[in-house]
Amino acid sequence: MVGRAEAKQACSKGLSERLKEDRISELPDPLICHILSHLSTKESVKTSVLSTRWRCLWLWLPSLELDFRKFQIPRLISTFVSFCDRFFESNRVLCIHKLKLTIDGSEYVVARDTSNITSWIHAAVKRKIQHLDACYHLYVNPLEMPLSLYTCETLVSLKLDCVLLANTEFVSLPCLKTLSVKDVRYPNSATFERLVSFCPVLEELEITTFVISNATLFRVFSRSLKKLKITQSCWSGVVIDAPLLRFLSINDDLSKSSVVINKLHPDAKLDISTSYGLEFFRGASFSSKRNSIRSFLSQISKVKDVTMCRETIKIIFQYLELQSLPRFDYISRLHATFTNSNFEWLLTFLKSCQNLKSLVLVYYEERRRIILSSRPECFLSSIEFIDIEFLNRGYVSQLKIVRYFLENTPVLKKLTLRFPKYSIQEKSTFKNLLRWTNLSSKYDIDVLDS
Repeated sequence: MVGRAEAKQACSKGLSERLKEDRISELPDPLICHILSHLSTKESVKTSVLSTRWRCLWLWLPSLELDFRKFQIPRLISTFVSFCDRFFESNRVLCIHKLKLTIDGSEYVVARDTSNITSWIHAAVKRKIQHLDACYHLYVNPLEMPLSLYTCETLVSLKLDCVLLANTEFVSLPCLKTLSVKDVRYPNSATFERLVSFCPVLEELEITTFVISNATLFRVFSRSLKKLKITQSCWSGVVIDAPLLRFLSINDDLSKSSVVINKLHPDAKLDISTSYGLEFFRGASFSSKRNSIRSFLSQISKVKDVTMCRETIKIIFQYLELQSLPRFDYISRLHATFTNSNFEWLLTFLKSCQNLKSLVLVYYEERRRIILSSRPECFLSSIEFIDIEFLNRGYVSQLKIVRYFLENTPVLKKLTLRFPKYSIQEKSTFKNLLRWTNLSSKYDIDVLDS
């Protein structure tokens, strides 16, 4: 018994000693850095106090996130800036894979010269940065990007928010695939055009609130671009020439601007949300924009997949009161939002879509009575799939809409209805109401949650 107790005690002692050993510190540097890379920058830096072995390991991390919003006390900001200066000047930092820089709401930073921040980005470029995200939400002492950024050979993604781009005659970004620019100030339109055109593998471009002094027109010219999103841009016109473009999204009232689409991929998708600044319809103001609207409608008439908001549908309907619509025979899929008051506008537009096969609708119910009169020919010859999402409760209007589509789509293969968290009993009630129409048995109908 004594021998067994001694053996148990020895085993317990050995286990305790092994637990006290620092096994992680025995791992090779690359493996430790890989482990630290899964932590935030703040947590990674904290490991430097563990021991001398850990003091400088975090400097080898490939990613760095610097957020000034977490340092609102001047003393802390000053210390933080000094820390950043030392970090980017360190010879141990050989490579920076990703840098995210956020400066917002600090009065101390406002009073400082931003050249040191520009130098950090320049240092990151020299260290072969691949992903840069720079956000500067201060409108005094603008943060200017270094010229070296225009010739970064390793940059893969670039996201800029409220920064200033320097004028340049030369741009070479051979690896850049994703570019997002929001509230960015450009010295001229040529700088922006070079930034896009001289990225031979650029695939995604997002533009928000485009700001150029005295600019009348800017061009998006790219032989590689596949996805383009434009939101609330302050320009008078844009020309898009991108033969490989597969997705184009424009979310802008276009009140003072125009869009010219020279080239798109044959299978491109279009998501358009615009009112042309005509939220409140006036005949004279609408007539003055008729040429711009006609030009844009003609350009999108050959797109196969189109998404439209209800304001855009309203514009099309108002245009129809002045002039006939072009034919949209290429459209095979339409995604649209409608209400009781503009449902007839939607039906009017559908008359121009003779080859429509898939219709996806989002319905907002209003108190106004829904009017169902038009019967577009495409209902009789082409539509095979309909998907309707109802955002409000109410059997009466919902049933009326569903019945209308069932009565006018003899080639329909499937109807999908999505309701706002209806209970099982409510869904069952709706299905029973459908059966009373004597139409539902002919079709494949799914009733789902939205």
